[in-house]
Amino acid sequence: MRELNLYVSASAEMDAECELLGQLLAQLTQTVRWAIKRTPPPHLKIDADWAALDRADFYVILIGSDITAPIGVEWRAAQDKGVPTLAYRNALATPSPALSGFVRQARANWHPYESAQTFAADFRRRLCELLIDGTPGYGLSLEEIETLAKALHDEDREPNADGEERRGAGSGGVILPRGQDLR
Repeated sequence: MRELNLYVSASAEMDAECELLGQLLAQLTQTVRWAIKRTPPPHLKIDADWAALDRADFYVILIGSDITAPIGVEWRAAQDKGVPTLAYRNALATPSPALSGFVRQARANWHPYESAQTFAADFRRRLCELLIDGTPGYGLSLEEIETLAKALHDEDREPNADGEERRGAGSGGVILPRGQDLR
């Protein structure tokens, strides 16, 4: 079974987006085990999980109105390692001076979004593209690639406009394929 690792740099204000990200990954593929690690909350006063960042197949950065430690060093480490990156910023949030400075210095290809649902829809599309473009390196079967390609062309799928039911992997976790247990 193939495991893909996703490292998410996000402050606590991005919990809704992280929850939707976890739900999305649980539904995206049937044969891939996803391991998700996220920036530790600042109140825990612990360092980033550098081993998880070293293993990351993908890196996601989510910003809203402020940036908290250690997001900046996580960003730099992911860029130094060349980890495929998806950078998102909430277009409706007023950035703090610290965040404005970070955004300017990072020189990322920021994808603005206006709600957690629009973030999830865009993230899904971009991740599908990365998975298809990166195979066979990501170990997906032809059936999985076809399913992802179909999902990319499925115009009927709209982001959920209802409330955000939090049931994903907002604080990190492991998502197993159907019928598998954690052993």
